[in-house]
Amino acid sequence: MAVPRDEPYVWLSWLAPWMSGEKSCDWAVWFRSNWQDYEKAEDDSDFSVWRVRHTKLLRETHRALNGEGYRVKVENQNRFSARHEDSPGIVIGGKPDLLALREEDNIVLDVKTGRVHDWHEQQVLLPMALLPVSNLDEHRERRFRGRLVYEDGLVKEFHPRQAEDIMAELPYFLDILAGPEEEARRIPSWQECRYCPISKTHCPDRVESDPGDWDAGG
Repeated sequence: MAVPRDEPYVWLSWLAPWMSGEKSCDWAVWFRSNWQDYEKAEDDSDFSVWRVRHTKLLRETHRALNGEGYRVKVENQNRFSARHEDSPGIVIGGKPDLLALREEDNIVLDVKTGRVHDWHEQQVLLPMALLPVSNLDEHRERRFRGRLVYEDGLVKEFHPRQAEDIMAELPYFLDILAGPEEEARRIPSWQECRYCPISKTHCPDRVESDPGDWDAGG
């Protein structure tokens, strides 16, 4: 049913919420990093309107950057793979929304249409750090700054030094994902499990309903 990967592989959208502390279950990230083609939990979420709004904000941001003289690359043009020299046993994959390139200034951008989360910052800082050591040779000599653009007009900027700090912390997390399963903590809860794609077939500890609030009155 589930197929082991040839080597551990982690996608940035799994890694960022975990590193930021928004997700606590090591095992959920470990499993997805080490197994593929697994049975997924049912998901009745409807992202159709979100996708339309995201596309609109992406296009508007792209156009503004072109107006500032940047050469802009979009989504699949930015897909990369990288390894950290201190934890080479796992591949990291990512796909920033936009890369804005100029001779002396390069920006990693993500656009967001939902509410602000701490992990959004990691989703920009990580590719800022990893693109120069990735399989995309054109970025080997670049130094990136970062930017988060929200639908309500909020913009967050990130200095290259912040990416360097994240890069220094990254091996701690990568070593857990490349290590043995028993070292990856399982932390099941409704809040943790409700958006996790791993079915109960693979995770018998999965919590599949909201237990509700306990009422101590009476």
